[in-house]
Amino acid sequence: MEDSLKTEIIIKSVTKIAQQDGIPVFVVKKGDPDSGIILIKIDLLNGKGQLIRRNYSYSLKKNKSIIEYIKLHKEIELEYPKLQKLIEKEIKIDTDAWVVEIEDKQGRNFFEKI
Repeated sequence: MEDSLKTEIIIKSVTKIAQQDGIPVFVVKKGDPDSGIILIKIDLLNGKGQLIRRNYSYSLKKNKSIIEYIKLHKEIELEYPKLQKLIEKEIKIDTDAWVVEIEDKQGRNFFEKI
């Protein structure tokens, strides 16, 4: 999918892809429908999870914009309370951010599929 797609459309597409695999996806917080950043909370269904931010950056090597997925913590996974504090911190920085939760024991980031 193209970089220029609206955030809301990207999230709807990912939701459909994940649900086809039987994986629930929830929009926890709606952000700017056109260009809000996406915070992806991956719930591992064991009391722990990961927080990933979908970033755009410019690659000089490729001479174009690229999409990167950046884990926002050093640990492999965080316990829910720490994860929630991190989400709250990120939302304070960017109030237009979306928070999308994927419940998947395997920890898959379905945004990488588009």
